[in-house]
Amino acid sequence: MTADGVGPLLIRVARKQVGGSLITVFVCLSVAVLFGERTTINFATDDPGKPPQRFTFVLTGQGRPGVWLVRTDDAVHGNVLVQTDADPTDNRFPVAVYNDFTAGDVDLTVQFKPVSGRGDQGAGLVWRYRDQNNYYLARCNALEDTCTIYRVVNGRREAFSSQNVKVASNAWHTLRVSASGDQFVVYYDGKKVLDARDGTFKVAGKVGLWTKADSIIYFDDLSVAGK
Repeated sequence: MTADGVGPLLIRVARKQVGGSLITVFVCLSVAVLFGERTTINFATDDPGKPPQRFTFVLTGQGRPGVWLVRTDDAVHGNVLVQTDADPTDNRFPVAVYNDFTAGDVDLTVQFKPVSGRGDQGAGLVWRYRDQNNYYLARCNALEDTCTIYRVVNGRREAFSSQNVKVASNAWHTLRVSASGDQFVVYYDGKKVLDARDGTFKVAGKVGLWTKADSIIYFDDLSVAGK
């Protein structure tokens, strides 16, 4: 899918009689990729100090499981979801899986704020989640100033597209992923930064939020749509 939500051109071949001759006509059709009804999770009705409803929490890798709690941020964001445990184990990836949505082609958006982390300040979106060891991931890291797409296969991350971007700590940012078939487009703060293809995971799966190692990350307004 292209950045404006319009898919590739399809060529339709037709034959038309003109006078005594039969000619071939090529018609180019631009196919729109349409997603269904959108759901936004903003944690407004969840109790601060407790895990939010509608999520399951898992760990990829090693170290302590993530501790995901609702906290109150500023007046604009109100309640937000925070991964609060700063275990610095390098191969540690806490994931919050959203229970109420499953799709293959998805359009996902989340706001995130990297708050702290000496080893990492990585925040990510997960899609086509099969289990804690197999899924796609797009993540931005405030210490590395990069956005990267990974496939996580049997618990191992494999990067296949990356771009340098400025990711400021203690500031809110927006990360969006549009996945259609084997094409994945990533937007950071409203700008398209990655456009890549991969065919590892083809079937529908769940979606979620991701952090790494000692990253303390605030998340808000997780928006999901699929088809």
